[in-house]
Amino acid sequence: MSDRNYDHIKNAWEDEVENETLQDMADLRLSKMISYLSNVRLSLASTKADESLQADILTQEALNLEFMLEDLLALRRDKIMKSALTGRRPTSDMTLAEEEFYNRVQRAFDAHSEFMKESLAGSAPSRAKSRTKKGRITKKQDEIPVEESDEMDQIVVKFLRPIDEAFMGLDEQTYGPFKKEDIATIPTANARRWLRDGTAVRVVLEDGA
Repeated sequence: MSDRNYDHIKNAWEDEVENETLQDMADLRLSKMISYLSNVRLSLASTKADESLQADILTQEALNLEFMLEDLLALRRDKIMKSALTGRRPTSDMTLAEEEFYNRVQRAFDAHSEFMKESLAGSAPSRAKSRTKKGRITKKQDEIPVEESDEMDQIVVKFLRPIDEAFMGLDEQTYGPFKKEDIATIPTANARRWLRDGTAVRVVLEDGA
């Protein structure tokens, strides 16, 4: 297997261990790490019985990769929770799953803070109201909606490769086609595979933009 890919995962893990702040991690980068681990496992499974040395090498590599990836993701989870607790959104790139995790944790902390305030004020705690915001499609940067829904049902992406055919989103709305460099708000579920294979990247909107 490739030493370069192994070292890439090792370096990402070491960076996360050595820094207190959350390090950049895009969906495509994590997808490549997971894919490499899968390839090592496949190579191990296809190793012949008489190739014991090769099997031992691949077994140890798989164990090392599993440890580093698990620890890397756990470290990132803990940093994201700490950021939510302090009310400071991480400035580093997060994967889509991590972004959704941060939003859920942040809402939970906000709801509990409101519960504490109401309790201390002597009033009966009220149930938090759910809020939704339906996304829309756009081709221009200045038309991007400032807020995404609380449930992240839609996200803003920039296409690095064209999507030649229009497609039906899981919200039953039609999107596309898109040219390279187009920016659009599309359903999160549809965006996941494009974020992982490099067809699109997320556009993170700054507060107050």
